[in-house]
Amino acid sequence: YQTLDVEPPALIKGYLRLGAKICGLPAWDPDFNVADFLTLLRVRDMNPRYARHFLGLNRD
Repeated sequence: YQTLDVEPPALIKGYLRLGAKICGLPAWDPDFNVADFLTLLRVRDMNPRYARHFLGLNRD
């Protein structure tokens, strides 16, 4: 595999800040001309600051 030193797109960075995990290599979506990633976010693993903001959860 070739590796490149690039910045992830803003949407991916946002998901990662929430605590999401990218679960493997991308799959090419020719209909939209993009790479798709299986991304999981367990709410209990979510950054507490974002859990409060988006979900109203207080886990302190």
